[in-house]
Amino acid sequence: MFATMKPYLPPPPPGAQPAPLWGSEEHVRGLLGEQVTDVVARRQTVTVDVFASPDAFRDFFKTNYGPTVAAYRGLAGEPHRVAALDRDLAALAARHDQGGDANRIVMQWEYLLCTARKHNPTPG
Repeated sequence: MFATMKPYLPPPPPGAQPAPLWGSEEHVRGLLGEQVTDVVARRQTVTVDVFASPDAFRDFFKTNYGPTVAAYRGLAGEPHRVAALDRDLAALAARHDQGGDANRIVMQWEYLLCTARKHNPTPG
């Protein structure tokens, strides 16, 4: 989704890290550093089947998901770019629809699940 929205967003501020890095086990481990132990990372998938259509997918994220809301807010006054982002987000959902249900789109979303324990150094 971020790759789809990127052309419609202003450049991030200096030093900002791209959100997709949170999908990298190495990046997350680096952020956690020495503050934790027993880091376990697993890639998992979730079935998303709550949207009736690609347009419903787009409209949900357009209204409720912060980065998408911000993208549209930044395009205020540029109706041709709003229409292009509308098309691109609906096309994203259509590309990932695995079908099998005439009344809704069905997608598999991958995510990285990391668990860890807070490091408690032994007083010495």
